[in-house]
Amino acid sequence: MERDDLAKVTGAFLVGGLIGSLIALLYAPQEGRKTRRDISKTAKKFKREAGEVAEETIETIGGFIEDVNERTSEIISRGKDMTEDMKESVLRTIEEGQKTLEKQKARLNKLIG
Repeated sequence: MERDDLAKVTGAFLVGGLIGSLIALLYAPQEGRKTRRDISKTAKKFKREAGEVAEETIETIGGFIEDVNERTSEIISRGKDMTEDMKESVLRTIEEGQKTLEKQKARLNKLIG
């Protein structure tokens, strides 16, 4: 959960900084050509940072997949003696992963869309 919180704070910080930069560029008294160049630089920076968030999302998904694989391996190794608690644990892990994927998808849609 700590990694998710850090990712959220980092994403919010980056988006806030980019929005602030764009507003500052639009209100700065300077030539139109220079303003367009600055907006272009800011857009490129935003694209790069959105890529970093996408990579972070992929890492989060990779971690989730590793967790599911580990739990699945445990289940297979225990065979048919699997307890009801273990089944519920696997289901909870899958549900948590689905929620995480939906959150990451929403974040990416906000940044890219």
